[in-house]
Amino acid sequence: MSPDYQVRLRKQCKKGWQDICARDPQGAAAVLEFLRTTPERRAPGKVKKLKGKLAGLLQYDVNYSDRVQYWVDKENNIVWVEYAGPHP
Repeated sequence: MSPDYQVRLRKQCKKGWQDICARDPQGAAAVLEFLRTTPERRAPGKVKKLKGKLAGLLQYDVNYSDRVQYWVDKENNIVWVEYAGPHP
């Protein structure tokens, strides 16, 4: 079993994360659990690799409108959240 990941939010996405937690506490808890345990697992309809200028990031669709975009630092077991909030 792989070790759990530490989830870190970039300063610019902290308010967006708080907004998601307020709007959808269950969705926020689900994405946090996913990021801590299996951040690279593909989940059809939930997780995808982004392309274009956002290439290198993964996106988790929390619900119909909210997204979390992140990348995984495998060496240090850290998930860096670059964006959290409504679909950009």
